[in-house]
Amino acid sequence: MIRIEEQMKLHLILLTGFFLSIINIHAQTDFRPGYVITSSEDTLQGEIDYRGDLLMSKVCKFKNKSNNVTEFSPGDIIAYRFIDSKYYVSKEVNQKDVFLEYLIQGEMNIYYMRDESGDHYYIEKDNTEFTRLPYEEKIMHVDGKRVLYESTQHIGLLKYYTRDAPDFVSRVKTIKKPEHRNLIKLAEDYHNAVCKEEEKCIIYEKKLPLIKIAVTPYLGLTKYKGYDGFVNEIGGYLSFWAPRTSEKLFFKTGLIYNKLSEEEGEDITVYKIPLQVQYIFRAHRIQPNLSAGVNFLTARLNNYKEISHTLTLNAGLDYKIFKNAYLSTMLNSEFTPPSRVAVSDSMGFGLISYSFIVAMRFDL
Repeated sequence: MIRIEEQMKLHLILLTGFFLSIINIHAQTDFRPGYVITSSEDTLQGEIDYRGDLLMSKVCKFKNKSNNVTEFSPGDIIAYRFIDSKYYVSKEVNQKDVFLEYLIQGEMNIYYMRDESGDHYYIEKDNTEFTRLPYEEKIMHVDGKRVLYESTQHIGLLKYYTRDAPDFVSRVKTIKKPEHRNLIKLAEDYHNAVCKEEEKCIIYEKKLPLIKIAVTPYLGLTKYKGYDGFVNEIGGYLSFWAPRTSEKLFFKTGLIYNKLSEEEGEDITVYKIPLQVQYIFRAHRIQPNLSAGVNFLTARLNNYKEISHTLTLNAGLDYKIFKNAYLSTMLNSEFTPPSRVAVSDSMGFGLISYSFIVAMRFDL
């Protein structure tokens, strides 16, 4: 007869493997409405695979209305764009064709690309050479101390490009590090200051908030090792993410509550505060997710209170029912932390509990 502990481990392995398989199948593509401009300047309507900035600079994976997928390299097409979102154009950088994200078009154009060495910004203006904005930051040793060095060459270059608007000299000096927001705002204001035809510049970069929040209240059942039956669980998560960096990677915290009834009539009250990193694959209506981290908990019995922590691994599925509302199911699990294993010869690494929960996620 299989023991409870072995059953718990088996359930966890099977379900986690199932969710990992789903993510592995679906995580290959994230097609969104867009179009491609061919080398003959024809426009092809369809869908484009939305990936990270690193991959988007190398390839455009396009799906037409017949669901046929074509991969375009930077030398194959002029540009591609997601509807009401990012716009990429083919440019030659260091004698190599790449896709650059077109951030703003006007009297001064700004482009962006990420490669294996980091983020790069490019500037372009009529009668002036297409140029990369140089910027470097590194740790240097000065008088035996570690000092952060930040280059300032980009400031001189921006002064040169805006030299016909003297009022921008002091403005340029405040740009310590080239970034989307400060460069787009600078280019927009410069365009409005020098453009005599009252023609507005075009900002292609989709404006995104720095931080977004999701709220997830839930109900669940928890099975603790060595405890007969399931325990009711009530909780809620707060998830934070930076849309500019990633729409799929979250930091998750919250509050979890449950109560264990002992035979002597005394109850053990447990509160948990999770600190986890979560990945949600948001390409489809059904969205698999995985999260891992630490649960800090307090267990209270009468006047006795124990504070501890556990490791946690969770897997789930979210189903989109409205624009920003999702019905969620999840399997949460907790494991013995290495610190407790290290101080006790009798305690090995293993599963402590697992929970089945049903929740609603609201993206604010």
